[in-house]
Amino acid sequence: MVKQFFKKKSKRQSCKIKYKIEKKVREHDRKQKKEAKKRPKPTKRKKSIVAAVPNKAPFKDIVIKEAEQRKIKKDEERAKAKLRRKDAKQKEVNKKRNLDGLQKDAQNRATEFEEKKQREAAAGGDAAAGAARDGSLKAYYREFRKVVEMADVVLQVLDARDPIGSRCYDVESAVLSAGTDKKLVLVLNKIDLVPREIVTKWLQYLRNEFPTIAFKASTQNQRQGLSQVKVKVATASDGLLQSGRCVGADLLMKLLGNYCKSHDIRVAIRVGVVGLPNVGKSSIINSLKRGKACSVGATPGVTKTMQLVQLDKHISLLDSPGIVMPGGGGDDAALRNCVKLESVSDPLPPVAMILRRCSKQNLMLHYRIPDYADLNEFLALMAKRTGRLKKGGIPDVNKAARIVLQDWNSGKITFYTHPPEQHSLPTHVSAEIVTSMAGSFDIAALQKEEETVLKGLKPLCSPTDMIVETSGPVTASLEEMEAEGDSGTKGESEEEDDELEEEEEDDENSDMEDDGEQNDEKKIT
Repeated sequence: MVKQFFKKKSKRQSCKIKYKIEKKVREHDRKQKKEAKKRPKPTKRKKSIVAAVPNKAPFKDIVIKEAEQRKIKKDEERAKAKLRRKDAKQKEVNKKRNLDGLQKDAQNRATEFEEKKQREAAAGGDAAAGAARDGSLKAYYREFRKVVEMADVVLQVLDARDPIGSRCYDVESAVLSAGTDKKLVLVLNKIDLVPREIVTKWLQYLRNEFPTIAFKASTQNQRQGLSQVKVKVATASDGLLQSGRCVGADLLMKLLGNYCKSHDIRVAIRVGVVGLPNVGKSSIINSLKRGKACSVGATPGVTKTMQLVQLDKHISLLDSPGIVMPGGGGDDAALRNCVKLESVSDPLPPVAMILRRCSKQNLMLHYRIPDYADLNEFLALMAKRTGRLKKGGIPDVNKAARIVLQDWNSGKITFYTHPPEQHSLPTHVSAEIVTSMAGSFDIAALQKEEETVLKGLKPLCSPTDMIVETSGPVTASLEEMEAEGDSGTKGESEEEDDELEEEEEDDENSDMEDDGEQNDEKKIT
């Protein structure tokens, strides 16, 4: 019988230890490769051959030494010639150089540089800005016309704080003149920033012209699974409206479903989304899609071109860039958040408009500053309060003005407008259009449903809310761009229309395949 201690220990390892060792080896190799890439590869220096002398040649050593001496002598002569040239050049420079000449040369170079900079700023700056505005205006009209031509229903997104100020009558007239089949719906977004009774008044006012839906887009940051609430806007609680969840999506989908039923449409419809920059067009599409289908941002100009988003088998959404106002829009464009704050050269005029629109007491209460007489005193107080001071304790008025403008655009200054007491139809809207629009979407049934719920609601008012006057509708001057855009975009729009139709067919086929797979799975289970 063999004793136990004479047995050799087995070299077999468990799979856990084996795989762990392999993993460590791979990590080590990967680390070594990274470090080797960072280190420069050593270059091999070739040995310089002085003279190729055969081994059998007589006096080989003497020949090689003579060749080496000739090479050393030649290198020394080359170095001496280089030093002589350098000394001669330095002597010529020293002859021309003196203290007065140095000062004159420096002054001349400085004046030439300043003149060149001023010429570039005066000539090139304005021309480049004008060319950029013209280019963006043409690009917007080109994308807008694609959306209008392809869409069956156009959603114009409005800011609930100032619906008239975010409306564009030129866009509405372009949609109505595109054909009798085109329908226009107004979407009142950002209702969580406005008291509920004001939202109700604006809905009643705007429904005298077009079908209007109240909406709150989702502000959640995840890429998928954006939550929706099937609660009507009127019955939504305060906490729900202030959260990041979407409110009003179910009502909007029901409105589009009524349009399909009234026109007996069994195929997919296209819904275009238009409006000013930063009113929430892409956010509405993401909320309906319940995913990050379009890129969004707090700065205007995130969406550059038209984007097709397939919502389901029956509805596809068309996202469009924001409306570009001619000439940059002036100071009013900064208050509508249509331009980037960094591109505003002088922020004082927009802040002056804010002071004219808001009451002094509300601004003093909001920023906790004492009474002021004019714009300069207000900005000086703001600069001292926020610590925006120059050297010597001088208030930095420009930085303080940019802070106020940023608060206005970001919603820190809570404001809203009241609808006009008397309603009058715009020139591009007639009574026939109003009746046909309401009949197509069956807006009366939705309105009755909302009225029954809105009776017992309490108003939501805050002492910091500011009631301001509307800034008026936006003018986009689309008629001027129509002549320029007609010639170059016909072929492009037709080609892109065909491409979009092919994409829709592929999406529908993929949806049908997914449904078939789901049914097969149900049968198996």
